[in-house]
Amino acid sequence: MRKKYARRKKVSLKDIKSYGNVRLTDEQLNKLINNYGEDLTMFAIRLLDDKIKSEPLNSRMKKAKTHYQYFRNDGKIILFALEVMNSSEKYGHIFY
Repeated sequence: MRKKYARRKKVSLKDIKSYGNVRLTDEQLNKLINNYGEDLTMFAIRLLDDKIKSEPLNSRMKKAKTHYQYFRNDGKIILFALEVMNSSEKYGHIFY
């Protein structure tokens, strides 16, 4: 027997807000801020924005309706943002 998976919540285009090239809903942004803190979230959004700018026009990342999936716990964006923030505090430079 197949398992029934929970259906994804449909997101309307009216709810999506743009932060540079990164698109998130208010609910998604609030979840990120609650999980990672405001400084880390905003820095990770800036890093993802730079990454999206460097992608080709027809890439999957630019076509995404929202970019929430790139902020998973195992996501490279959050890990890289943490690494940069920790190294900047360690050496006394502020990059963000």
